[in-house]
Amino acid sequence: MKFHTLLTIALTILLSASASFAEPVTLELSGGKVWRGEIGQTVTVEVDERGKSVFIEGELTRATADYIMVGGELIFVNTIKGLKPDSSEEVDDSTATEEVETETEDATTSQETKSEKKEMKPLGDLPNGVFYLPMHQMVGTYFRPQEIRDLVAHIDENYGPGQIIVLEIDSGGGSVLKWSEIREVVFEARERHRFVAWITHAISGAAATAFLCDEIYYKTTGELGSITMYSGHIDNVSPDWQLFGWISELEGVLAKTSRTPLVAGCMVKNSFALSYDVDEETGEITYYADLQGEHHLSRYDSNLTLGAEEAVHSGLGDGIADTKEELAAFLDLDEWVEYDTFGEDAAENWWATLKEFEEVGRDLQRQAQGDVEGNTPRERINNQIDALEELIKWAKKLGETAEMMGMDENAIDRLKRAIEDLKHQLRLLDD
Repeated sequence: MKFHTLLTIALTILLSASASFAEPVTLELSGGKVWRGEIGQTVTVEVDERGKSVFIEGELTRATADYIMVGGELIFVNTIKGLKPDSSEEVDDSTATEEVETETEDATTSQETKSEKKEMKPLGDLPNGVFYLPMHQMVGTYFRPQEIRDLVAHIDENYGPGQIIVLEIDSGGGSVLKWSEIREVVFEARERHRFVAWITHAISGAAATAFLCDEIYYKTTGELGSITMYSGHIDNVSPDWQLFGWISELEGVLAKTSRTPLVAGCMVKNSFALSYDVDEETGEITYYADLQGEHHLSRYDSNLTLGAEEAVHSGLGDGIADTKEELAAFLDLDEWVEYDTFGEDAAENWWATLKEFEEVGRDLQRQAQGDVEGNTPRERINNQIDALEELIKWAKKLGETAEMMGMDENAIDRLKRAIEDLKHQLRLLDD
């Protein structure tokens, strides 16, 4: 198929003009190498992910001295093992991408490189520190998606992409429904931020939350697992059809976070097994859905809960850190620095709110049902109305958590109808 000569010339001129306005990029990689290219170029990046090489291909859309965006993926420069232009692209010799040893550059080239780096303005101040969010107690009440959502919005507005968000987890689990909301919040934010789980105690939905993160670190006594689903009560395990659906959902999460999906089944049901071998020369880990491996994690007798050492040895944990300073070293930070206390403040404010409701809510519910003081029928009815109205105010204050506390929309409607009935009784007293 032939194209008109004028069209070919016009397209050539247009492409040449576009290339001339492409933003140049210079990146200093590990090993003293420097990579040169330009924004808009299609590249293949070799990334070190937990000791394994992962290849990401796509358009280079953003670049700073600390991170790049390729094909919508945020990649930290210090994890890049290699970076090459797409072999299918025709690159003009004058703008060719290359890797060169820093030592071979002359003083003029080095000065030009420094100048180019200064022109690459970061999209946000990238990480010399972290944002820290403690997530404790029951998933769905104290431990919920709203604080993650609020923290991410705060970071996006004030600091830009590429930040480190540490979720410090100490929870025995809770609502699968609320975990699903947490999953959506974290996976959306992971497109531009790095999520780190730091485990004190993560059971059931709390363990599933840790699996959403890019990295998982343990305290020495930390544990994670037993992601069994219950129906209404801890003594009532969900039927198999629900459990296998839950396993499939977790397998998808694990695959997305580059961990073996085989761990899902044995954490949910005790009829699964998991073992593994470690290649002594390469350190590569091979997992088995039975007991043929040298190292046994789950033996068909109980739901798997990982301790810190076995999690790290099996490749299901990234390290053990008992202090923030130790964790900072794993995160490639010189020291533990929190940019601000927004996450901790948000968590503590919410915990205080919920604790207050737990202290007054039971009395309010008792009074709302008519167990009130008063010297006259009118006084007792008014006190009951006050309790009902106070409960409605609390439902608004609790927001998404109200349903977990027994105050869903239907319950609120019943409270409102009760108020109207009591006001009708007051009118009858006046007759």
